[in-house]
Amino acid sequence: MDASVLRKRIYKLLIFSILMVLGILLMAFLFINHADDSLNKATYTTMDQEIDLCVQRVSSKKNTDLVLLNTFARNLNKETDLDSSLFEMKKESDFSSIQFIDMNHNVYSSKKDSKFSYNNLSDEYKDKIKNGFLGEQSTFKQKNKNYKLTYIVPVYGNENQIVGVLCADSSLKPYTDLMRKSISGGNLYITDFKDFYGIQKNLESNEVLAVIKNMNLSENVNGLIGVKGQEHGIVVKKIGIQGWYLCYVNSAKSLNYSMYVMSRTTNYVLMLFVIVVILLLWIAYRMMVKNNEEMEKLAYTDQLTGAVSFARFTQLVRIYALKNNDYSLVSLNMRRFKFMNEILGRDKSDEFLCRIVTCIKPMLKKNEIICRDSADVFYMLLMDTAENKVSNRIHAIFNSIRQNTKDFCYEYEFCCGVICNGARQEKYSFEQMLTNVMFALAQSKEMASENICFFDEEVHKKKEFENFVESNMQQALDSNCFEMVLQPKVDLGSNLVVSAEALVRWKLEDGTYLPPSSFVGIFEKNRFCSKLDFYMLRKAIQQIRKWIDMGIQPVNISVNQSKIVFYHENYISELKSLLKEYDVSASYITLEVLESTVIEDFKLFNQILLEVKKLGFSVSLDDFGSGYSSLNVLSKLTIDELKIDRIFLHIDSDLENKKTKWILEGIINIAKKSNIRVVVEGVESSKDDEFIRCLGANVGQGYYYSRPLSIDAFNDLIHKK
Repeated sequence: MDASVLRKRIYKLLIFSILMVLGILLMAFLFINHADDSLNKATYTTMDQEIDLCVQRVSSKKNTDLVLLNTFARNLNKETDLDSSLFEMKKESDFSSIQFIDMNHNVYSSKKDSKFSYNNLSDEYKDKIKNGFLGEQSTFKQKNKNYKLTYIVPVYGNENQIVGVLCADSSLKPYTDLMRKSISGGNLYITDFKDFYGIQKNLESNEVLAVIKNMNLSENVNGLIGVKGQEHGIVVKKIGIQGWYLCYVNSAKSLNYSMYVMSRTTNYVLMLFVIVVILLLWIAYRMMVKNNEEMEKLAYTDQLTGAVSFARFTQLVRIYALKNNDYSLVSLNMRRFKFMNEILGRDKSDEFLCRIVTCIKPMLKKNEIICRDSADVFYMLLMDTAENKVSNRIHAIFNSIRQNTKDFCYEYEFCCGVICNGARQEKYSFEQMLTNVMFALAQSKEMASENICFFDEEVHKKKEFENFVESNMQQALDSNCFEMVLQPKVDLGSNLVVSAEALVRWKLEDGTYLPPSSFVGIFEKNRFCSKLDFYMLRKAIQQIRKWIDMGIQPVNISVNQSKIVFYHENYISELKSLLKEYDVSASYITLEVLESTVIEDFKLFNQILLEVKKLGFSVSLDDFGSGYSSLNVLSKLTIDELKIDRIFLHIDSDLENKKTKWILEGIINIAKKSNIRVVVEGVESSKDDEFIRCLGANVGQGYYYSRPLSIDAFNDLIHKK
């Protein structure tokens, strides 16, 4: 995955996490706000109820006092001793003093030494008295040193005429006592919005009073005030006494302690939960970022060598190619690295790969990259595009690696493919560059010694031909464009054609033929040879069937079988199916397998060999001596034929010729004693023919006897013989 994609995902996750945190905070805020609103509403409700009770009790007390004073007024006109009567009335009530004022402004008081005088009264008091003379009762407040209430009621005579007024003074204490009983703590004030008379002061009275004095209080206020950072409820209601109001201040904690504790506990728990969730989200985000960084490191770095991974390499090269088309790709591979694994061991081989990267990194320029793909395959991005410069740099890298790996005591060679984008007018895309550099690497592996293969015009043509072969091979197979030709094998005793080898030719649409040397190697690489081998085997069996149907004695045909098809899990069943389909004896077919097929898995080869021979097929070991020939192989295999490679016939010096003769004589003698028929291929001259006859070979094959022939030409040949 691209690093930019990872960063975008992390960015999206960060945005999501922030939105989630904001959502949680919003929900927490709404919940806490709702809880506070509920608590405040409960507080307002309780305060309203309590202050209403205060007003109700004050009103009740006032009405009770007025009723009592009216009762005194009705009884007063029956009394003769007014002062004594007033004194007795005072004793029977909560009034602090009672005065009677007649229509002439004469004053009678419950206090014997009273200094109460009409002339000394305030204008407001006199106005209330005048109203009383007119039949109106009233209640009003007065303030000398302290506040007090004054009641005035008219006094009626015998003829129901007003004869004066009865005035009674009362302190606020009876009222304040009632008010205190009506509320649950807090502060309670009587106020006319100018002065505040404190009835109860449980809270920070100075601070509360300072706050409410700064407020523009009005009737029926209901709200919140802040005192020392804490919210308090405030309720103001008219008390029903001349311009007086009750101002009640209290806190939720005092009014609804259990609800307050529950609300605050819930808020704290919720806030703790929010903090924990945010913390967990942050930890999860950090862990994810760290994991992504580790994943990016795993994805973009080769864990063994520390080089860039192939996935990251392709990304970086693509990014670079968008800005600059002039660069070179280098593919590097070791010859026979698997043998190093076997000889030095896995740990040493891994150390060797790490040493390669350590040597290359300091030799790279800015923006140049080294990456390891798999096993011992490396890629490099180089800024140079001139072939001579690139070649010199690569050889310098090879020399540096050799100098720094002498302690491994192992001989090795590198294969190297290079493509330079910028050295020619045609520009390749990155995908084309990668494909071409791999093809150049494959070509370098076919070179005899360590060399650098540049993807040039010649290599380009080889690649185009390979693409042509791979693009058309299946269609050619389906269209029977692969034709079978037969090369005769001659019995050296009778000089008669006793058998033939089936060889393939690819007939093109224009009628020309491709020789097997041009496409068989490609088929072996892409494993198409398994299909071709079965195709050729079918062709050979079909020809045997035709000869039988024509009444011609069939000639044994040898068919090459690659190791891919020989080790195929359905190989034996396919052979049985072909024999059954054409009703042909397997004795007419010899299956030729390469020596390398035997060496790859000797045990499995022997198992398949026995099953093949049970079906009646003969088995020939082809190209013996071309690879890792071992006489021990002959002693352990029940083969029918041994084909000696042509390499033994192409000897230049007399000394080598003598040695070759001794070796071949030994091989042929061992084969004969083991009842194995010996065929020598590649006989191209009479000298070769004479040589193999002297050695005692059974059969010869080569251009000296005959070139590969078409079926018709081969039929003519055997009829002529």
